[in-house]
Amino acid sequence: MEIRRATLVDIPAVYTCCVAAFKDYIPLIGRTPGPMLEDYCQAMEDHHLFVIPAAEGILGYLLLKEGEGDFMWMDVLAAHPKGTGMGRKLMDYCEEFIRAQGKGECRLYTHVKYKRTQEIYLRRGYEIYDRVKEKGFERFYLRRRLK
Repeated sequence: MEIRRATLVDIPAVYTCCVAAFKDYIPLIGRTPGPMLEDYCQAMEDHHLFVIPAAEGILGYLLLKEGEGDFMWMDVLAAHPKGTGMGRKLMDYCEEFIRAQGKGECRLYTHVKYKRTQEIYLRRGYEIYDRVKEKGFERFYLRRRLK
């Protein structure tokens, strides 16, 4: 599967993938998840937006943002439920990309109720370093040294 930078033509399929990936979290947290509120057209211009394209649409996407210092943010990682292994491929790509930028750490945040997501990151070597309430969301902040 190819991972490439998103283009404007990809954005409608990015939103479709986003809804498929995050819709189950709405009843869990009682509101629209943060990734579903993102302006991906603007994000594509300002940050690093990557997609896994397929004939039927986008199987996954990754939004990376610059950090202040020796890290980058994995702001959104979304895998379509129909795409087996897409999340792992995107995490690998994310960490390789961050290393290639000369950065030594990946940071992310996830809702405190997303237990399944937390388990995935913790198994991969991420550590929780903070818990905050921001924009109405209870979030854990996680990080992983990459060097």
